[in-house]
Amino acid sequence: MATTLEQPGHARIHALVEPLDEANQELLAQVHPPGWANPPGNGVYDLVVIGGGTAGLVSAAGAAGLGARVAIVEKALLGGDCLNSGCVPSKALLRSGRAVAEARKAASLGVRTGPVEVDFGAVMSRMRVLRAGISPHDSAARLTKVGWTCSSARDGFPARGRSRSTVSFCASSEP
Repeated sequence: MATTLEQPGHARIHALVEPLDEANQELLAQVHPPGWANPPGNGVYDLVVIGGGTAGLVSAAGAAGLGARVAIVEKALLGGDCLNSGCVPSKALLRSGRAVAEARKAASLGVRTGPVEVDFGAVMSRMRVLRAGISPHDSAARLTKVGWTCSSARDGFPARGRSRSTVSFCASSEP
């Protein structure tokens, strides 16, 4: 995995998922594969989606489900904010917080417990494991397997090809 840091753009991507523990390495293998090479492009697409987050994946899935030839381009991590920094991580942290709150009020329900302590490192490790477990659903390999052209924009403009009529910009508001 360390050799991927030498490739253009990888240091910035790896900084998004520190530490590079086993769960984060699995996440990167799914949503930003280290050896990923942009496909050559296959002529004309019905839809080119810019952004591989939730909106981009849903747009591409809907079009592909109707028989469209779809290409999707992502500059960072497939799955976007939802998988990588928003929905999934926040729900994992909230669940741990609810468990602490329940344990602390257990005595009022007739349940005796000892002092409740939070191991924040373990909470974060659990979040990373959950996120890595979900990541195959948004992975480059899966998207390619269902017939999409999946490109990384990290090395300049991706796969050659053109859109018949539609480009969908589903990118985050980050500059």
